[in-house]
Amino acid sequence: MTDRTVAQYVAIEPQPGSGIIHPFPTPDIPHLDPFVFLDTGAPSQLGTGSIHVAPHPHRGVQPVSLVFRAEIEHRDSLGNHVTVSSGGMQWLVAGSGALHEEVLRGDAEGVFHMAQLWVNVHSEDKMSPPRHHAVAADDVPVLDLADGASVRLFAGELAGAAGPAPLGTPVLIAHVALDAGAEVRIPAPRGWTTAVCVVAGEVGTGERDGLVPGATAVLADDGDAVAIRSTDGGEALFLAGQPIGEPIVMGGGFVVTDDRALAEAFADLEAGLFGELEASR
Repeated sequence: MTDRTVAQYVAIEPQPGSGIIHPFPTPDIPHLDPFVFLDTGAPSQLGTGSIHVAPHPHRGVQPVSLVFRAEIEHRDSLGNHVTVSSGGMQWLVAGSGALHEEVLRGDAEGVFHMAQLWVNVHSEDKMSPPRHHAVAADDVPVLDLADGASVRLFAGELAGAAGPAPLGTPVLIAHVALDAGAEVRIPAPRGWTTAVCVVAGEVGTGERDGLVPGATAVLADDGDAVAIRSTDGGEALFLAGQPIGEPIVMGGGFVVTDDRALAEAFADLEAGLFGELEASR
């Protein structure tokens, strides 16, 4: 395998107070087709508190919650109410539109660490019926691809295993945890958008070393693998996906292809076509 080099490197400062890291969309990285939004952060101590994300709408996109160490309680206008804990995942295939609410909590030790990633869909799928999926940690493969490296495979195929998220859009999404001195190589198909976002400790990839949370390395399409390593120990979110190559217009939780479709989404929301969901608090 030939290792990819770094084409673009961006460092984002965590937001004051919340510690949230928002790599994209930003002026530096408008999107990483087919990925259009990412919020994450380093592990934090939430104690017995919680974070309430009030009911809000989505259309034309798949918001995916990757739970590294935390607990997420999800409710939506489709009638789903489910809690997913550390190592699991949940995602809303928003389709033509749905409302959802999330309550975020720490794990048994109060540690909060997760990511929310929006995965785009082709235009012909944007108005499909909405649905929700949840997967427990035991159903997410954890691969030992190298000494001191643990790869939790949320979506895609790797080393004969398949992630549990049938996202429709061809992707590979994994949480990579490295002991000090460990290195792992993950295949990345030619032509796929590929990035490494550091979420804990210290990580290196391509020609870059010493990357800390807030750093995202976008890899060039000049190889068929990505080497991820750590001198002192660290964790990274690995993203690879086949670009959709369609226009992206975002607003209000909607991801569509033009301004007219965005206006229609707001009108449909106002008309009550996304269903109803009362806030739990």
